[in-house]
Amino acid sequence: MRAPLRLVAPWPILIPTGVLFIAFAGLFHLGQAWDDPRARTFAGFILIAAALLGLYRAWAFHPEYRSGYARWLATTPWDVSRPLPFGPIDLDWPDALPLGGLILAYAFVPGHESARVLGVFLAAHCLALIPAVWRAAKHVPAYATLFGLGLMVRLWPHAWAFAGTGVVVYLIVYDGLRIALRDFPRGSKAENLAAGRGAFDPAKARCGWPYDRLLKDPEKVPEGVREPADDPGVRPAAWVLPSRSSPSQSLLDDLMASLLLGWWLSCLGSNMDRLEFGSLLVTLTVSTPLIAVLIRLAVYGLGYASPMSVWGRIRTGLWVIPGYDVMFVGLALIIVAPVVVVAAGRAWGVPWSITGSIAPAATLFVALATPPGLRRWRLVGRHRMTRRGEETTGDFS
Repeated sequence: MRAPLRLVAPWPILIPTGVLFIAFAGLFHLGQAWDDPRARTFAGFILIAAALLGLYRAWAFHPEYRSGYARWLATTPWDVSRPLPFGPIDLDWPDALPLGGLILAYAFVPGHESARVLGVFLAAHCLALIPAVWRAAKHVPAYATLFGLGLMVRLWPHAWAFAGTGVVVYLIVYDGLRIALRDFPRGSKAENLAAGRGAFDPAKARCGWPYDRLLKDPEKVPEGVREPADDPGVRPAAWVLPSRSSPSQSLLDDLMASLLLGWWLSCLGSNMDRLEFGSLLVTLTVSTPLIAVLIRLAVYGLGYASPMSVWGRIRTGLWVIPGYDVMFVGLALIIVAPVVVVAAGRAWGVPWSITGSIAPAATLFVALATPPGLRRWRLVGRHRMTRRGEETTGDFS
């Protein structure tokens, strides 16, 4: 019994903090000073502690977040039917002790709603586990969790509904974790670590320029998954334009990411002042297309220059090179998308709280989904590959 209790929380930090809080809370209570706003800040400290506990409970026990643990576990006969040696990922009865202590401390706050502590803990815990579920290619539970967390934000004023939604979201994450762990270490970085260092991996081998550009690509190709290269000209695409081997799957992911942005903006607006929310939407409507244009231009243009200079186009009369200038079509659509959404919203009388949430989401979808695809652009686009910003070691020239 002592071992599970020792694992579920950082007790050397949690116990002294709890003792100090109870002491101060007792003094405030005896002095009838709970109406002082400074005393009410203790409630915020408890919610922050609950969130940190939820993050710790996820990050400290999952193999995906501990490379040494994952490397060792990949060499053992472990499977999902057996308990993890360093402690369970899913919540268990020992977690009730530190969480119950936080709920008890929150009871000192007048007008308290202790269910809010449980909801904050579950929200932080689920949010921390989303990357592990996503990396295992289990996108459905990851998307469902993100939409559920947005609903929790919307239900923040209603403590019991907030906590109840958190329980449902945790069940979704738990199901995703169980599905992901069935294939462990397949699909995990631990598999490559356990396979041995002597095997040749073309996704990581240094072949010199320009072969590194063609071999090391941040996308999934038919023969498997390639990790991003250590190449300044390639790495940004892994963050901005994630693409899958299936075009339909990629388009669906782009659509879901855009819907999530609009959904989260709507949920945040439900808890904000109307004027503040309107100002936020105006800022995002203006800044999102500008940022998207700069990022897409950097991803597509860094290391891939025009095959002909401006002066060369004028002299030859080839003012437009379709195979290269198609890159600028997406940039133009990114600028046009929010303008069309705002104009349509005003023409149809749609409230700004809705139109302003849709405009950044539409901009994001256009930025992610507009062709040409990144892999197609790099392989068959009519561009001129340059060595700007690249290392020169390992060249064959």
